Amino acid sequence: MNSEEHAADAAGSKSDRPEPTDTPPEVHAAAEAVETAKAALHEAQQCYERIREETSARLERVRETRVGDLIDGALRFVRKHPGPSVILAILAGFFLGRGLRR
Repeated sequence: MNSEEHAADAAGSKSDRPEPTDTPPEVHAAAEAVETAKAALHEAQQCYERIREETSARLERVRETRVGDLIDGALRFVRKHPGPSVILAILAGFFLGRGLRR
């Protein structure tokens, strides 16, 4: 095959290829679905990272918290809200008593 035949063959094969506008609508729909899935995956990854960072920060705060800090916080809550604190204590005692009875 000489160079003229290669050129003619290449030109012929180019014209045999379908143009990008000749793609079926199903292919376009599939491409759009893939792009939508990519966007949803990216959004989910960002959400996962945000939740992971928040959870890590909360866990670190819990690790740094001492029992004395928890007791101080509970006492501050009781001083600020004595009525609800009494109701909570009554309910906790009731359910604890019911649970230990059985």
